Amino acid sequence: MMMKTANNCRRVVLAGAEGCRVLYCEECNVMEIEVGALSLRLEDHAFNSFAEMIQEAATRLAIYTANKSHSQFATSIKNVH
Repeated sequence: MMMKTANNCRRVVLAGAEGCRVLYCEECNVMEIEVGALSLRLEDHAFNSFAEMIQEAATRLAIYTANKSHSQFATSIKNVH
């Protein structure tokens, strides 16, 4: 889906839907992350760094929640006699 804006950027939706999406402007070589009313425009290198950081955070969160779940399970087993 292409979008034409007032500043003549032609944005392509790369992912997401209305309210939470990533758009790309080939003319500006800029990615735009929209989350609700927040819009963040990033150049290619900054976008890639941001994407890596988000992926790392998601991985660490999964590990954290798995460890927390395991810890709670181990505690509940110890309390059963």
